[in-house]
Amino acid sequence: MTDPTGRLLSSTRRRLFSTTLGLVALLVVGIGAATAVTGLGALEADVDRALDATVSAALGRLAGELPAADESSGVEEAPPAASDTFLLYLDAGGRLVSNPSRVSLSGLPNATAVGSAAMTGRDLRIVDAGGVPVRLLTVSVRGEGGAPVGFVQAGFVLTLRDRQSASLVAAIALVGIVGLVGAALVTLVVTGRALVPIRRTFEAQRRFVADASHELRTPAALIRANAEVLERENLVAAAGRPLVDDIVAEADRLARLVADLLALEATAATGLLIERRPVDLAILARETARNAAALAAKRQVQLAIVAPLPAVVSGDPDRLVQLLVILLDNAIDHSPPDGTVTVAVRRAGRSVELSVADQGPGIPAAERERIFEPFTRLPGVRRDGAGGTGLGLAIGRRIALAHDAAIVVDDADGGGARFTVTMPAAERPTA
Repeated sequence: MTDPTGRLLSSTRRRLFSTTLGLVALLVVGIGAATAVTGLGALEADVDRALDATVSAALGRLAGELPAADESSGVEEAPPAASDTFLLYLDAGGRLVSNPSRVSLSGLPNATAVGSAAMTGRDLRIVDAGGVPVRLLTVSVRGEGGAPVGFVQAGFVLTLRDRQSASLVAAIALVGIVGLVGAALVTLVVTGRALVPIRRTFEAQRRFVADASHELRTPAALIRANAEVLERENLVAAAGRPLVDDIVAEADRLARLVADLLALEATAATGLLIERRPVDLAILARETARNAAALAAKRQVQLAIVAPLPAVVSGDPDRLVQLLVILLDNAIDHSPPDGTVTVAVRRAGRSVELSVADQGPGIPAAERERIFEPFTRLPGVRRDGAGGTGLGLAIGRRIALAHDAAIVVDDADGGGARFTVTMPAAERPTA
């Protein structure tokens, strides 16, 4: 069984690590996305500025008249110009008049862009020119009277820009991944160091509890022994005997508290050691309940056993008896006079369920997890005034966990609380 403190610190470190890394990842992704959007937007803006400058220069040279048709207006097989930007002059019907850049991309001039520019005066779009992406700006050319005489189509081949965009995105992604890996390593180291003082505090508290418990055992035993001597030798007046009885009871309670503290500390420091072997939980429940019958009768509580079938598990008999005694003691203490505590064992598929139910006031739903924490005692639920140490259920849960079992509490039939321990069934029967 793993050290509960170690599990708690490991769980805290995992949560702290995941939360911190998640925040760093959001920050890195946000910065990367903003950088990518800004960089791609800048590249696109540069393309649009280049097209605007090309068209403005061409319109300034035309002065309202199209250039004369030249031999470049025919279908050519010549490659595009070395520059990414090219220029086409079209007549009012959208037919090619001049191709000074000697571009030969199929699909140009683009008739759709020409139609849009004829209505709005200007059109900007990305077109597919024979598998080549082109950013195309089409502007109508107006004559002296303002009548349209033709169009200018300026294009920018986006092949290089797309490569630059892909390189930019890849670089940002690479930097982000490296940053996340570095952040993960730094976060792992920082969270580990941040928990060192907490771990030392736990260890110091554990040593203190263990040392204090050992130191208290002898005084508690001496107090009880001296009180018994006073009572046995009639060294106390009759009026003082109740006080001696109180001293003995409180000494016993202190001894139980010390024993529980030592047991809890042992399970926390080294883990609960168990020796597994096949155990019939039904037989164990009957024997343990029979031994507890005297305590139940003293509290005017009846014990009922429901364990009709063999229910074999793999576990430590002594530890399982300890667990059942804890549950029985808790149920008897919370049962009203003439109440009944029911111990039941049954098979549930591949599991065995051991339940202990009482007829007491029950446990509020909000407290059903907290009662398994050390020193938790719910006010006003025990029928006697003595109370327990608040450690029994904490020890019981650790015993259950050591057997790969789960222990839960819910409402019993007819009122009260029911504790249920669910353990894996053994693969082979008892000898």
